[in-house]
Amino acid sequence: MGIFKRAPRSPFPDDMFGWLEVFGRYEFDAHGSGIDGGNLWQRVGQLYEYAMSDREGFLSGLRAIVATDQGGFATFGAARLTWEMYGGEALGIPAALPLIDGGIEFKRSRGLPTALLTGYEMQRIDQLRQQRG
Repeated sequence: MGIFKRAPRSPFPDDMFGWLEVFGRYEFDAHGSGIDGGNLWQRVGQLYEYAMSDREGFLSGLRAIVATDQGGFATFGAARLTWEMYGGEALGIPAALPLIDGGIEFKRSRGLPTALLTGYEMQRIDQLRQQRG
């Protein structure tokens, strides 16, 4: 009898939103953030197996986690994590594009010049321009 079924447990740690926010702050300003990156990179390594074994689940889970963030540091952290996991391949993964676009918008909303976008981010902007014609 399934009267009291539990929702499926997320494969992400319970503190994932907070971790993404810290990761985003670190990635935005590694030297000025005051954050020790060593522990952050350990978590990236721990998430790698999940990211590779269930790409769609990983990316949809990230989108769900940052859905309430509205373009803050957790959104940027999710975008950076996506790049770390998939590199340039992310540009060909439809489930990754909303995360990537959120990271680009994060930078744009802060008035950062194009020169501070990564090569991958510039490639994504070019993709969007080509789609618009």
